[in-house]
Amino acid sequence: MAIYSYCLLWFGTFVGVELTAFDPATPHITIFTLLFCVNVVFYILLRTGLSERFKDPSLTVLQMITGILAVTAVLYYSRELRGAMLSIYLMIMTFGVISLDRRQLLRMAIFIQSCFSLLLIGEGMLVPQQVIFSYQLGHWFILALVLGSFVYVGGYIHNLQSRVREQREHLREAHDRLAAIAIRDDLTGLYNRRYFMGRLEEEMSLASRSGSSLHLAIIDLDHFKQVNDTYGHPAGDEVIRRFSAIASIGLRRSDILARYGGEEFVVLFPHVSTIACVSALDRLREEFAAQKYPFADELRNTFSAGIVQYQHNETVQDFSRRADQALYQAKANGRNCVVKG
Repeated sequence: MAIYSYCLLWFGTFVGVELTAFDPATPHITIFTLLFCVNVVFYILLRTGLSERFKDPSLTVLQMITGILAVTAVLYYSRELRGAMLSIYLMIMTFGVISLDRRQLLRMAIFIQSCFSLLLIGEGMLVPQQVIFSYQLGHWFILALVLGSFVYVGGYIHNLQSRVREQREHLREAHDRLAAIAIRDDLTGLYNRRYFMGRLEEEMSLASRSGSSLHLAIIDLDHFKQVNDTYGHPAGDEVIRRFSAIASIGLRRSDILARYGGEEFVVLFPHVSTIACVSALDRLREEFAAQKYPFADELRNTFSAGIVQYQHNETVQDFSRRADQALYQAKANGRNCVVKG
């Protein structure tokens, strides 16, 4: 955007020189060549990421200062077009509205006013015979008033943009929370049953196409009702959270663990053998049984699990039913065991 603006300014300056609206001695080629070289440096810094090392990664202030100095140099040769050319200062200020707050805009306005003041002072010293004091004073006050107004309005716009960004961030956070609620269980943070059933269909379809192995395990915490009846529901919640934490750490990242409901959990094991699945569940069962709880030193929990391997073209209902049957067999065997269906 800056380079495009400078091209327009250069074109206007070139036409002004040709029409003698500018001083014929205007070194516009030198001014704009130097300006483009500086902007190439800015471009390289931004594209390579080196600008991230600066306090202002967008280099907005440096780009604005470069533009202000260039415009001030052009104004020196602008003759009777100076009043119109002052508006270019406002174009540069517009460049900073998105990135700068009101205090920073005020600093840039002061810098512009200072540059223009030095320009007028320099003209008064170098070519006093060409100076019309009333015009210079009028230009100075007009620029000061417009810059002051621009700082106020620009600061207001910046504040509005900041509030919009904050609202968008809050909306994004709310959306993320809703998305998490839609697929996560509140108590454990694990996937919920609804999400799991969707993933189950996806994994079954993938296994059917690729011929890869897929195992489904259903886990039931043994005698969980007694925990609630003896120690209370908060204790039961802690047992569920403890199992969830252990299972989350003990299983692979590719395994899909979810709370199926109450004290029941389900696990999908993709791309692994039956022996490896049973071994993982046995390790989890032993670690869970070794847990100690601050509210009851004597409490020891176990679980029963049934695990089955997916059969080609099997339905979700059939796959789940076979896993349930394996779980019931584990309970019939006295609980605290893993049964392969």
